[in-house]
Amino acid sequence: MKLYNANSGNTKRVRIFLAEKGIDVPRVELQLGTDTRTPAFRRLNSLGELPVLQLDDGRVITESVAICRYLEALYPDRPLMGTNAFEQGHIEMWSQRIHTQLFLTYGHVVRHSMALFSAVMEQVPAFAEAERRAIPGRWAWLDGEMSDDRRFIAGDSFTMADIHGMTVLMIADGLKIPVPDGCKFVNRWAGAMRARPSFAA
Repeated sequence: MKLYNANSGNTKRVRIFLAEKGIDVPRVELQLGTDTRTPAFRRLNSLGELPVLQLDDGRVITESVAICRYLEALYPDRPLMGTNAFEQGHIEMWSQRIHTQLFLTYGHVVRHSMALFSAVMEQVPAFAEAERRAIPGRWAWLDGEMSDDRRFIAGDSFTMADIHGMTVLMIADGLKIPVPDGCKFVNRWAGAMRARPSFAA
C-alpha cells in the first residue's frame, strides 16, 4: 500500500488514524493545487483530492473516512470505530456531529477565503465570514455536550470521533480561530489531544 499525502485536514485525519493504530504505510508527498491537478493524479482520483490509498494490486480507495474504515477492517487491533453495534453507531454519530458542526464550518472558511480554492470553486467571501462568526457557538455546543465530564468526545475511550476533532484543532490553529477560553471542557479535551504523539503525525 501507499498513501498519497499532503498538508490538509483530510489527510491529517488518516495520518492520525495510522499513528494511533501503529500502522506504517509508505507515503507519496504531493502539493495541493498543483500535483493534484495533473492528468496522472486525476487517473487515481478524478476529483483531484487527497488522500488516496493505493493498494498493492493497484486498486484505489479515496475519501479519508473510507480509507480509515478499510484500515480498521484490515487491522482490527486497537479499535477506533467500535467493537459492537452500539459502539459503532455511537462513534459514527459523534464523528458525523464533529464533521458537520465543526470541521465543515472551518472548512467553509478555508474554501471560501483562500486563493488555493479560487480555481476550483466559486468563492463567496460573505459565507466565509458568516461561518467564521458561527465557530464560537459550535464550540460552545460541544462544551455543553462534554460538561458531563467525559474525557473523550464519544465517551471514556479515544475513538475516531476524537480524530475528527483533532483535525479541527489543526485547522483552527492555522486560521487562528481557537476554541473560546470559556469552553473549559473542550479546552481540557483539546489539551489532552495535543499531548498525544499522534497529534504531530
